[in-house]
Amino acid sequence: MKNKHIFVALLFAFTFFGCSHKNAEIKVPNKEKPVLFYNRQPGDPATGKLDMKSLNWNADTFFVGGDSVGGGAMQGSLVVDYLLSADAEKIDRNGDGVIGYVLCIGTDTQLDADYRTAGVRKALGTWNGSARVRDVKDGSLKIHDKVYQVQELDSKVMKEKNGTAWSSAMSEEAMAYWLWKFGDKIDLVISNNDSMALACIKTKGFPRGIPVFGYDANDDALNAIEKGEMVGSISQSYDYQAAMIMLMMRNLVDGVHGDDCVATGVSVPDRYGNKIAAPMSYDRFSRAVLVRNSAVTKNNLAQFRKKFRHDGGIKAIEKNGSEKKILMTVYNENSFFTAQQLVPAMKYYAEQLNLSLTILNGNGRNDSAILQQIGDVSEYDGFLLNLVSTNQGRAYLERIR
Repeated sequence: MKNKHIFVALLFAFTFFGCSHKNAEIKVPNKEKPVLFYNRQPGDPATGKLDMKSLNWNADTFFVGGDSVGGGAMQGSLVVDYLLSADAEKIDRNGDGVIGYVLCIGTDTQLDADYRTAGVRKALGTWNGSARVRDVKDGSLKIHDKVYQVQELDSKVMKEKNGTAWSSAMSEEAMAYWLWKFGDKIDLVISNNDSMALACIKTKGFPRGIPVFGYDANDDALNAIEKGEMVGSISQSYDYQAAMIMLMMRNLVDGVHGDDCVATGVSVPDRYGNKIAAPMSYDRFSRAVLVRNSAVTKNNLAQFRKKFRHDGGIKAIEKNGSEKKILMTVYNENSFFTAQQLVPAMKYYAEQLNLSLTILNGNGRNDSAILQQIGDVSEYDGFLLNLVSTNQGRAYLERIR
C-alpha cells in the first residue's frame, strides 16, 4: 500500500510539473499573432482595390483607421456647401461663368489620397472614374439660380524626387506656377491635407480671399480657419482612432477574437471595465473598423477646440503580469498627422492598457527603410503596421512570418 501511494504521488508530480513545463514553452507561431494595419488601409492605389490577401492574413488581422471614403465625401460636401452659401460675387473671381479649382494630391501610392481626391471630384461633378492627375471632366453646379461650369484647372501629386510625398515644398512650387498660368481663373484651392493647403497660402503673391480647403484639422489649419485664410478642414479624429487601435489590440492579445474583439470595450465593457465612445463602423467583409471624421469650419471651431480630451472610458489596468509586447511601425517619423498626433495618443492608450511598444520609424519615402529594421519578432505578442505604400502589406507580413 505504501508503495502504491508513492507511485501515485510520483505520477501526480510528473503530470503536474511536466505539463506545466510543457505549457510554459508553448509559443504562438508568428503567423498566428494578431495584426492590425492602422491609418493606411492595404490596397492598390492604381486600381482602388483593397488588398484582401493581406487583410485575411490570419483570423486576427484587421484594419483600424479613419473613414477616408466618408472623409473624402465630407470634404467635397464642405466645398459645395461653401459655394451654395457664399456671396455670388465671390465664387467666380473673373466672372467667366466657370468655377475653376486646383488640387494638391498627396501621393499616388496610398488609397487615402485617392479617396480624398475622388470625394472632391464627385461632389463637384468632375469625377471621370479615376483619382489620377488630370483624369477629369467638366462639371456643373447651380448656385443662386445660375448654373456654373466647374473645371479642375490642374492637379499635381506633391512628391519630391527623393520620394517624399505630401510635400509642402512641392505644393508651394505648384501654387506659384498655377498663379502664373491661371491667375484669376482660380476660384478654389483644395488639398488632400492641411500642410499642403497652408503651403499654398504662403506662396508669394497668393491672393487673399481665395477659398482654401484642407484635411486633418491640425493646429496650424485651425488657426488659419480662425483668421479666415482657410474655409475648413476635415478632422480624422486621431484620438478616437488611437483608442480604438489599442483597445482592439488589447482584446486580441487577451484572446478576444472575431466580431467580439471589435465590440468589446465599445458596445460592451471589456474585462477591465473599459468602454469608449468612439463613433465608428465595422465592415466585416473588408475587416475594417472605421472611425468617423468631422468637418471643421469657423462656425464650429470653438466647439471643436473645446471638445478634445483623452477618452475617459479607458482607465489604467493593473500591471500585475498583464504586459504584452507589440511591434509597431510608423511610416514617417516626421509626418504631422501620424507622428505628431496619432502616435502620441497611441502611446498614451498603450500605457493605460499595459501594451509595451517597440516602434520602428520610417522615412515616408519607401517601405524598405522600415522592412530592413524588422528582425526576429518571436518576442512580440502582436503587430501594429503603418505602411508607406498601401500596396506593400504583403511585404510586411512576410517579414513577421
